[in-house]
Amino acid sequence: MASIDKAAIAFSIAIVAVGVGFAAFAGNVQDNAPAVSAPVMTKTMEPKTQADPFADIANKVKQDAASTTTEETVEDEKMVGESSAPMEESSGPETVSVEIPKGTSSPGCETSNACFSPASLTINAGDTVEWTNGDTAAHTVTSGSPANGPSGVFDSSLIMGGASFENTFDEAGSYDYFCMVHPWMVGNIQVN
Repeated sequence: MASIDKAAIAFSIAIVAVGVGFAAFAGNVQDNAPAVSAPVMTKTMEPKTQADPFADIANKVKQDAASTTTEETVEDEKMVGESSAPMEESSGPETVSVEIPKGTSSPGCETSNACFSPASLTINAGDTVEWTNGDTAAHTVTSGSPANGPSGVFDSSLIMGGASFENTFDEAGSYDYFCMVHPWMVGNIQVN
Protein backbone atom coordinates (compact mmCIF):
# COMPACT_ATOMS: atom_id res chain seq x y z
CA MET A 1 0.00 0.00 0.00
CA ALA A 2 2.93 2.26 0.57
CA SER A 3 3.91 1.91 -3.07
CA ILE A 4 0.50 3.13 -4.23
CA ASP A 5 0.76 6.18 -2.00
CA LYS A 6 4.24 6.96 -3.28
CA ALA A 7 3.02 6.64 -6.86
CA ALA A 8 0.02 8.90 -6.21
CA ILE A 9 2.19 11.54 -4.60
CA ALA A 10 4.67 11.43 -7.47
CA PHE A 11 1.86 11.70 -10.01
CA SER A 12 0.32 14.69 -8.20
CA ILE A 13 3.69 16.44 -8.08
CA ALA A 14 4.19 15.83 -11.76
CA ILE A 15 0.81 17.33 -12.63
CA VAL A 16 1.50 20.40 -10.49
CA ALA A 17 4.93 20.81 -12.10
CA VAL A 18 3.46 20.63 -15.58
CA GLY A 19 0.74 23.15 -14.61
CA VAL A 20 3.27 25.57 -13.15
CA GLY A 21 5.51 25.20 -16.17
CA PHE A 22 2.63 25.82 -18.54
CA ALA A 23 1.48 28.88 -16.57
CA ALA A 24 5.00 30.27 -16.57
CA PHE A 25 5.30 29.77 -20.31
CA ALA A 26 1.94 31.41 -21.00
CA GLY A 27 2.83 34.36 -18.76
CA ASN A 28 6.18 34.77 -20.50
CA VAL A 29 4.50 34.73 -23.89
CA GLN A 30 1.99 37.35 -22.76
CA ASP A 31 4.67 39.63 -21.34
CA ASN A 32 6.72 39.46 -24.55
CA ALA A 33 3.79 39.99 -26.92
CA PRO A 34 3.95 43.24 -28.91
CA ALA A 35 1.63 45.93 -27.58
CA VAL A 36 -1.11 46.69 -30.04
CA SER A 37 -3.49 49.48 -29.21
CA ALA A 38 -7.07 49.13 -30.20
CA PRO A 39 -8.23 51.60 -32.81
CA VAL A 40 -10.10 54.58 -31.37
CA MET A 41 -13.07 55.60 -33.41
CA THR A 42 -14.41 59.10 -33.07
CA LYS A 43 -17.51 60.40 -34.70
CA THR A 44 -18.15 64.09 -35.08
CA MET A 45 -21.76 64.80 -34.29
CA GLU A 46 -23.41 67.58 -36.20
CA PRO A 47 -25.91 69.47 -34.07
CA LYS A 48 -29.37 68.28 -34.84
CA THR A 49 -31.78 70.86 -36.04
CA GLN A 50 -35.34 70.22 -35.14
CA ALA A 51 -37.66 70.17 -38.08
CA ASP A 52 -40.47 72.69 -38.06
CA PRO A 53 -43.63 70.66 -37.38
CA PHE A 54 -45.71 73.23 -39.24
CA ALA A 55 -43.50 73.43 -42.35
CA ASP A 56 -45.73 71.03 -44.30
CA ILE A 57 -48.81 73.06 -43.47
CA ALA A 58 -47.08 76.32 -44.41
CA ASN A 59 -45.96 74.86 -47.74
CA LYS A 60 -49.49 73.61 -48.44
CA VAL A 61 -50.93 77.06 -47.75
CA LYS A 62 -48.32 78.66 -50.02
CA GLN A 63 -49.13 76.20 -52.79
CA ASP A 64 -52.86 76.80 -52.40
CA ALA A 65 -52.31 80.54 -52.50
CA ALA A 66 -50.18 80.27 -55.62
CA SER A 67 -52.79 78.16 -57.38
CA THR A 68 -55.64 80.66 -57.02
CA THR A 69 -56.83 82.14 -60.25
CA THR A 70 -56.18 85.72 -61.27
CA GLU A 71 -59.91 86.38 -61.11
CA GLU A 72 -60.04 85.36 -57.44
CA THR A 73 -57.01 87.51 -56.69
CA VAL A 74 -58.61 90.54 -58.35
CA GLU A 75 -61.83 89.90 -56.37
CA ASP A 76 -59.84 89.64 -53.12
CA GLU A 77 -58.04 92.91 -53.90
CA LYS A 78 -61.37 94.63 -54.49
CA MET A 79 -62.59 93.42 -51.11
CA VAL A 80 -59.41 94.61 -49.42
CA GLY A 81 -59.72 98.00 -51.11
CA GLU A 82 -63.30 98.36 -49.90
CA SER A 83 -62.45 97.42 -46.32
CA SER A 84 -59.48 99.77 -46.08
CA ALA A 85 -61.73 102.80 -45.51
CA PRO A 86 -61.10 104.35 -42.10
CA MET A 87 -63.33 102.85 -39.42
CA GLU A 88 -64.95 105.00 -36.81
CA GLU A 89 -64.06 104.17 -33.25
CA SER A 90 -66.85 102.82 -31.16
CA SER A 91 -67.72 105.29 -28.45
CA GLY A 92 -70.20 102.95 -26.81
CA PRO A 93 -70.37 102.10 -23.15
CA GLU A 94 -67.31 100.56 -21.54
CA THR A 95 -66.77 98.36 -18.50
CA VAL A 96 -64.07 99.58 -16.14
CA SER A 97 -62.57 97.33 -13.45
CA VAL A 98 -61.86 98.18 -9.82
CA GLU A 99 -60.10 95.62 -7.65
CA ILE A 100 -60.57 95.08 -3.94
CA PRO A 101 -56.98 94.07 -3.08
CA LYS A 102 -55.94 91.31 -0.72
CA GLY A 103 -55.51 92.45 2.89
CA THR A 104 -57.96 95.35 2.82
CA SER A 105 -60.03 93.78 5.60
CA SER A 106 -57.41 95.07 8.04
CA PRO A 107 -57.00 98.84 8.61
CA GLY A 108 -54.04 100.47 6.90
CA CYS A 109 -54.99 100.63 3.24
CA GLU A 110 -56.79 103.95 3.82
CA THR A 111 -53.51 105.75 4.49
CA SER A 112 -52.40 105.22 0.87
CA ASN A 113 -55.84 105.15 -0.82
CA ALA A 114 -55.25 101.49 -1.69
CA CYS A 115 -58.46 99.96 -0.30
CA PHE A 116 -60.00 100.02 -3.79
CA SER A 117 -57.72 99.99 -6.82
CA PRO A 118 -58.15 102.58 -8.21
CA ALA A 119 -59.80 104.49 -5.36
CA SER A 120 -61.02 107.28 -7.68
CA LEU A 121 -62.27 106.74 -11.19
CA THR A 122 -63.67 108.98 -13.94
CA ILE A 123 -66.04 107.41 -16.48
CA ASN A 124 -68.69 108.46 -19.00
CA ALA A 125 -72.43 108.15 -18.48
CA GLY A 126 -73.56 104.70 -19.57
CA ASP A 127 -70.29 103.03 -18.54
CA THR A 128 -70.24 100.13 -16.10
CA VAL A 129 -67.88 99.68 -13.16
CA GLU A 130 -67.07 96.14 -12.05
CA TRP A 131 -65.60 95.59 -8.59
CA THR A 132 -63.75 92.28 -8.13
CA ASN A 133 -62.94 91.03 -4.64
CA GLY A 134 -59.36 89.79 -4.64
CA ASP A 135 -59.38 89.49 -0.85
CA THR A 136 -60.30 86.43 1.20
CA ALA A 137 -62.72 88.45 3.34
CA ALA A 138 -66.21 89.47 2.22
CA HIS A 139 -66.72 93.16 1.34
CA THR A 140 -69.53 95.42 0.14
CA VAL A 141 -69.60 98.22 -2.41
CA THR A 142 -72.25 100.59 -1.07
CA SER A 143 -73.00 104.10 -2.33
CA GLY A 144 -72.66 106.75 0.36
CA SER A 145 -70.09 107.32 3.07
CA PRO A 146 -69.21 105.85 6.47
CA ALA A 147 -70.17 109.17 8.14
CA ASN A 148 -73.57 109.55 6.46
CA GLY A 149 -74.40 105.90 5.76
CA PRO A 150 -75.76 104.37 2.53
CA SER A 151 -77.25 106.72 -0.07
CA GLY A 152 -79.36 104.00 -1.72
CA VAL A 153 -78.00 104.49 -5.26
CA PHE A 154 -76.28 101.07 -5.39
CA ASP A 155 -75.35 98.29 -2.99
CA SER A 156 -73.60 95.03 -3.73
CA SER A 157 -74.53 93.19 -0.53
CA LEU A 158 -71.66 90.89 0.52
CA ILE A 159 -69.13 90.16 -2.23
CA MET A 160 -67.29 86.97 -1.29
CA GLY A 161 -63.59 86.45 -2.16
CA GLY A 162 -63.17 85.92 -5.91
CA ALA A 163 -66.66 87.24 -6.73
CA SER A 164 -67.59 90.54 -8.36
CA PHE A 165 -70.31 93.19 -8.53
CA GLU A 166 -71.06 95.66 -11.27
CA ASN A 167 -73.13 98.82 -11.58
CA THR A 168 -73.94 100.90 -14.66
CA PHE A 169 -73.84 104.67 -14.14
CA ASP A 170 -76.44 106.32 -16.40
CA GLU A 171 -76.41 109.81 -14.87
CA ALA A 172 -73.54 112.27 -14.54
CA GLY A 173 -72.41 113.10 -11.04
CA SER A 174 -70.06 112.19 -8.22
CA TYR A 175 -70.69 108.90 -6.42
CA ASP A 176 -68.91 108.15 -3.14
CA TYR A 177 -68.93 104.55 -1.98
CA PHE A 178 -67.58 102.46 0.90
CA CYS A 179 -67.50 98.97 2.41
CA MET A 180 -70.12 98.59 5.14
CA VAL A 181 -68.11 95.77 6.78
CA HIS A 182 -64.81 97.69 6.71
CA PRO A 183 -65.74 101.42 6.83
CA TRP A 184 -62.15 102.63 6.30
CA MET A 185 -62.50 101.39 2.69
CA VAL A 186 -63.78 104.34 0.60
CA GLY A 187 -63.82 105.24 -3.09
CA ASN A 188 -65.33 107.65 -5.59
CA ILE A 189 -66.73 107.39 -9.13
CA GLN A 190 -66.91 110.60 -11.17
CA VAL A 191 -69.38 110.29 -14.08
CA ASN A 192 -69.15 112.79 -16.99
